[in-house]
Amino acid sequence: MRKIYRSLNPSLIENFQQFGFPKYQYGYRHVVRPQPCQDIIDKLNLKKKYPNSHQNLDIIDVFSGYGLFSSMINYELKPRKHIIIEDSKENVNIWEERIKYLKEKTNNAENFELYPHNGYNWSTFESLIKKDKIIEPSIKPRDEIHDELLIIGNLTPQKFGESLLAQWIMCSVYQNWLQKYGRIKMVCFVPDSTAQKFLSGPRFPKRNKSAIKRELFTDSKLIGLVESSGDHSIPDGTDFDPNLLVKDQPCLIPSRSILPAGALLAVVEIDPKNLLEIDFEMMEYILQILMYKSTGKLSEALAQLAPGAEIDLAPKLSKEILNKCPRDLLADEIWEVFHVFDKWAFKPSLTDTIGIVQEDTRVF
Repeated sequence: MRKIYRSLNPSLIENFQQFGFPKYQYGYRHVVRPQPCQDIIDKLNLKKKYPNSHQNLDIIDVFSGYGLFSSMINYELKPRKHIIIEDSKENVNIWEERIKYLKEKTNNAENFELYPHNGYNWSTFESLIKKDKIIEPSIKPRDEIHDELLIIGNLTPQKFGESLLAQWIMCSVYQNWLQKYGRIKMVCFVPDSTAQKFLSGPRFPKRNKSAIKRELFTDSKLIGLVESSGDHSIPDGTDFDPNLLVKDQPCLIPSRSILPAGALLAVVEIDPKNLLEIDFEMMEYILQILMYKSTGKLSEALAQLAPGAEIDLAPKLSKEILNKCPRDLLADEIWEVFHVFDKWAFKPSLTDTIGIVQEDTRVF
């Protein structure tokens, strides 16, 4: 007897059986079984967060590929419009046939619309809204998460997934791209190695500048990760920050539910924070300097910020903070360092700081 899943659209069961599993992944990783998709949807609890989704929610779904998760999140939320942004030949064909199929079955009550453009290009989103007017997002106050727009992205390719996730996060900081319309929630499928770094907390060895920026600028949650395959002596999530696992309690995705076989991924929910107007470029500079030698004492790192910084700024910071290494600083402590430096009368201009750390060429 076939198991019934709450978010599985019965009108699409035959369609998925007809197409079968995707033949080409192009570096993408897909969840291809309904049970883990349902588990992820239940963990996200988006119906509670978008109670009027059937009337006013638009979903922008980037690199949806095979589309099982997309179809299930669609059936769960029943959005006003669900835009599929895809440009690979096979996936465009899948979605063209799927939407045609739905038009015959349900008159496309699901409100899917294929936008066959490259989701990696920023111009795609400008054309989607300004030129082709597929959706017309309203600008919402930044004191709450935007209740009429949701971004879903499959950013699992190792080639660009991590850098694109970093850019999406910073778009919420600079309030550009889609984030100019308000604080828009992002649900992202990412390489497991990316999630391990970006979601690492203080004192965890994998914590780096990207993890700190993610913590400073967003409220993020690990929703799901792939279980350890076969070897039961290895705990699930063994490479993740254990404090993160305890806090978020992510659902486990069976490895047999992922294509290509043996691939790993993680699911992350990202809510941009409502940030005050600050000099983000200055924060970028401070983090670059502090994390260049992330395991030394902060008191020593201050000297690298600018001449005299260790003399003038150290007395304004507690001994507890000064004795920590930058990697172990809590978000509030990093903000404290920033505000002390920002108020310093002798802080250098950003122009003056260019080239101070020539060896560190990382951009996130």
